[in-house]
Amino acid sequence: MGHYVIRVKGTLSRDLTDAFPSMTADTEPPQTVLHGYLDDQAALAGILNHLDMLGISIVEVLQVPPPANGH
Repeated sequence: MGHYVIRVKGTLSRDLTDAFPSMTADTEPPQTVLHGYLDDQAALAGILNHLDMLGISIVEVLQVPPPANGH
């Protein structure tokens, strides 16, 4: 489907970011940025639903061009 960037409020712990194995997490205080390739809309919806269930506020969701090194 494409490469996505999901920006959330707060600094997520390692345990929380490990809950999203398809995504890489970077901390940009006061936010955390999850990014990675998602195969389909169901994968994106699953991540967004999981964040919501954990009470994590989603700030922004963007589909972006893939990084130069591929996925």
